[in-house]
Amino acid sequence: MVPNGIVAHAIIAIAASCLLSVPDVAMAAEKDEQGFARLFDGKTLDGWHLINGAKFVVEDGVLKHRGGLGWLRSEKQYSDFVLRLEFRFMKPKQDGGVFVRSNTEGDNWPNRKYEVQIENTVRMAKIFGAEHELNVELAQKALKPTGEWNKYEIKLIGSKIEVRLNGELVSKSDKMNRLKRGYIGLQGENGAHEYRKFRIKDLSK
Repeated sequence: MVPNGIVAHAIIAIAASCLLSVPDVAMAAEKDEQGFARLFDGKTLDGWHLINGAKFVVEDGVLKHRGGLGWLRSEKQYSDFVLRLEFRFMKPKQDGGVFVRSNTEGDNWPNRKYEVQIENTVRMAKIFGAEHELNVELAQKALKPTGEWNKYEIKLIGSKIEVRLNGELVSKSDKMNRLKRGYIGLQGENGAHEYRKFRIKDLSK
């Protein structure tokens, strides 16, 4: 029979080990996000502008779009950056996109911009406005089902862009030299999308 004192010391040692491992996890996550700033506070549209009748709202800590046209524009302009965000589709075949280096003129959406498609079809991660390579098979494999959260990382530096979907490099281009600087935006094109965890690392000079 093991003495109670030995058992108690073993339990304390295990508990201490678990507690010490928590900061390690937190430090790893912090290191991964080092240099990133939040673009969405999870509560309001502070730092964003609704353009051309866009219907984006914040509910339950999530940025929601429920149909309609227009777009949501960032407060600041950016040239080079790494953008991270999470999104999910609330219905099949929903059309949307992330605008980068956009201007403000245009009827429904900016008339000068690049767009990284957010659509749960074979057009997922397509880049509008520049010649690009899209791995359709890999993008479809990486894309999660309707209602589940996906992660985008969009790295745009100079004329080069890399788009990662849930960690997979699914599209890229080295032809992004037509537009040098502009706003970040979300397209409203009658889709049902939800967004969260917008972070950006500004690499603009």
